[in-house]
Amino acid sequence: MKFAIAEQAHEKYLEDVAREVSQDSLWQQKLIAGQDDEQFLLTYKDLTELPCALWTTFSKYGLEFLASRVDSCPEKFDSGLTILKFEAKEFSRIVKYSGI
Repeated sequence: MKFAIAEQAHEKYLEDVAREVSQDSLWQQKLIAGQDDEQFLLTYKDLTELPCALWTTFSKYGLEFLASRVDSCPEKFDSGLTILKFEAKEFSRIVKYSGI
């Protein structure tokens, strides 16, 4: 039961996480400067690394996501955009892409 609740929380907040991190200038710099497919951990264990708007949600639900810059994805984005991938750490089927 605990597993199902955790999975639902990750799925519910994935879009918020992708939006907030994609719009955060420090995370944009970090992800763009990283290598393709280099994963960065977004975790409730270190809230200071997260945009402030996510602190409550991450700490309440124990969320952990992986963020990375990717070369391609199954979704269509305008050319010239940097594509970011957000994936629930423990639930690899929960994925969202964002273009910046």
